[in-house]
Amino acid sequence: MQVLLHRAWLNIETALHQSDSWNWSIRTFFDVADLMLPNVGRVECRPLLPSENAVVLPQEVTRERIGYVAVRLRAQLDFVEILGFIRARAIIGQPEIIQINRLESLDILIDTINRRKTLVNLCQWLEGIFDGGWQSPDLAKAGNFRSAATVTRQDTESQTNSISRAKVINVGTKIVLLMELTPINNAAFDIRLRVYPAENTIHLPQNLQLTIFDELGNACMRTKAQTANDWIQLEFAAEHEEKFSVELKLEQICITEEFVI
Repeated sequence: MQVLLHRAWLNIETALHQSDSWNWSIRTFFDVADLMLPNVGRVECRPLLPSENAVVLPQEVTRERIGYVAVRLRAQLDFVEILGFIRARAIIGQPEIIQINRLESLDILIDTINRRKTLVNLCQWLEGIFDGGWQSPDLAKAGNFRSAATVTRQDTESQTNSISRAKVINVGTKIVLLMELTPINNAAFDIRLRVYPAENTIHLPQNLQLTIFDELGNACMRTKAQTANDWIQLEFAAEHEEKFSVELKLEQICITEEFVI
């Protein structure tokens, strides 16, 4: 799989050492054949024998994958034919067996990779991989002692399997966007967004808007800072492979961050 992506598909960057399939201790107990693509996610490569017409997915590869590549082995096991790709979201709820007639072309994989490179991949946060600008909350809040104390107290109350990261954003005045990601099950996550003042200010600027958009651009949730608010918050659930965007707007300045689970 490493060779296929690196040599045949436009020199796509890979990180084999971050893949579970490269870890002998994991391979000893689990049937994995994944490949980590930096800032994209994991692709799973599953083999079929010449007589097989379906891909069987072990339970351990039915999460934290952007999709699956099916390859058919020749009888001599010395050559493989790439059959196609299927996105993980297309098989939510029925992940054990994929008939080969459901596979899409490899162009879909390339498009998926290219789209995800522009998005913040939240599933990678669970593996300790973070996009540029997203810091530990303590670092992002360091310039505001008041909000730092408040956020730290709130974070302490959160579930232990949650991951929190924060980013300083300039909407004419600097603010801190805090995102907390909590897995609910294999395919769903709870997401909490909070916005705090930065630059050692006490309150958020009045009329600062926080809006969540779905992948079609529809506004799903919105809140606005009122007089003397020191934080605002939105919370929602999202599924694996779901895309959404977060918009912060103050008067004529609008900043958008795009995410994928």
